[in-house]
Amino acid sequence: MPSLTELPTDALQVARDAADTLVRFREFLPPGGMLVMLTGRLRDDVREALEMEPLPRAYRSRERRSLDELTSVELDTVAGAVSILLQDRFTSCMDDPALAPLLREVLGALDEQKAERAKLRAEIGAS
Repeated sequence: MPSLTELPTDALQVARDAADTLVRFREFLPPGGMLVMLTGRLRDDVREALEMEPLPRAYRSRERRSLDELTSVELDTVAGAVSILLQDRFTSCMDDPALAPLLREVLGALDEQKAERAKLRAEIGAS
């Protein structure tokens, strides 16, 4: 398994930004907190590889919000962050094997939300 330290700096910065995005939108992630914890750990590992100061531990938000509360821009932002982290160059470096499947589940839910919105837009446009 490759190590994060083997990735170029620009790739590490992309992974850090994607993980930061998911932690920032944690109230929209599945309940239970496992995804937030593992994403926070990945963020911390990437920051360590970049020789950056650690951030406070990522915890599940007390507030739970539905994906339909995201604006379209926010939905695309979260989906983009998940897609980035699911790239082979990052999944091959993830310490915890549970992270990638959790990210795939979230991406599926985000894609469903996008499809639902597209269907609504089409119905509104057809009327």
